[in-house]
Amino acid sequence: MKRFFMLIIALLMLCSCEAAEEPQISESSVAEEFFEETNPGENCTLPGEEENISAPEEPEVAPVPEDENKIEIPSEDFSFEKPEILYPEFLTEKLSSSPAFESAMEKPSVITYQKEPVTDCLAATNFVEAFEKGEYAEFYLYSFSHADFDDSYSLYYQHFTTKDGLVYREGAYLYDWEGNFVPEKKTFHNFVEINERGYFGIGWEWGDFSYYKVISDFSLYENEAKHRELKEKYIDPIFTITVSPQEFTSASDLSSDFVWLFEDIYNYENGHDPWQEYGDYWPLEDMEKLLNRYFNGVTKEMIISDRKSIFDPETDTIYYPGGRGGAYPEIRVFDFEQNGDILTIYYELYNPEVGEFVENKYFALEILVLSKESFRYLSQDIIERKP
Repeated sequence: MKRFFMLIIALLMLCSCEAAEEPQISESSVAEEFFEETNPGENCTLPGEEENISAPEEPEVAPVPEDENKIEIPSEDFSFEKPEILYPEFLTEKLSSSPAFESAMEKPSVITYQKEPVTDCLAATNFVEAFEKGEYAEFYLYSFSHADFDDSYSLYYQHFTTKDGLVYREGAYLYDWEGNFVPEKKTFHNFVEINERGYFGIGWEWGDFSYYKVISDFSLYENEAKHRELKEKYIDPIFTITVSPQEFTSASDLSSDFVWLFEDIYNYENGHDPWQEYGDYWPLEDMEKLLNRYFNGVTKEMIISDRKSIFDPETDTIYYPGGRGGAYPEIRVFDFEQNGDILTIYYELYNPEVGEFVENKYFALEILVLSKESFRYLSQDIIERKP
């Protein structure tokens, strides 16, 4: 019994001696400032707006997959309207009866042929609206092409999906219109837009965009049909001095361009270049005659002075094996004036990949109209756009 009481007392003493250790509380505060460099003027307020000063927030950065081709594109059911053909005049029987075209007509698609939109743009505009709201949507872009020189057919197929502020793209190039394909390239982006020239752009907020025409100029501009008619008849024949505009008030101002002008006009009238008829030696008499149907006062001396060629006095020919190339801007007529027999056409140059102006200028081409089929170029002015 005595041993039992001693054991109880020992246990009580042990419990009373055990002290609980208080945790060590160490607090450290680290102040970090967030600096973000931007382009000059990017954060400027517009006139009339109050400046809103707030602490900058660190931008959200979407996770980058290690392998772009392993991107999982979200899929959900959503309602859409099938595309409507607005410009059947641009379609061909082969295109409209192709399996790929028939498939596109069953999806939320924009269809283009030779870069010309032939359907409405509802699928594209609805897609951009859904992206801005963070909602789910899909959009298909079918870009059909046909090359006359080798009678080849191709299709660039793209499928866009948006959800939660991200855009996913998958696409494939095909060399037929059969429609049996599996998308090969998959990428993702965080911004889309449709610019004022009717181009759908996809990329990242800071730039690096790809653009595709989805709204026809016939929907964007008045008198587009008339403007295209004027371009084809009066501007296309003198490609050299309109795609790279030259100011002139008489034919003598164009002496350095007559070889290329002859090539342009000959090609326009005949549907093929002069080499198929003349080879590398072009008869000076034929050149003078053709150029004077479009300009007043062209002489042999003016043509000979063109440094791009060599004159052979024994054969009275110009030796010119060719020598120009490169990428050129597109031309769009936006207005015209008719005062008696003087026609003035106003046109601009733009980048066909984006739709934006090449430079802040436009051009006025003045023409003397002699009859329905006969005319003379009188002058051309380069005009600075007003800010």
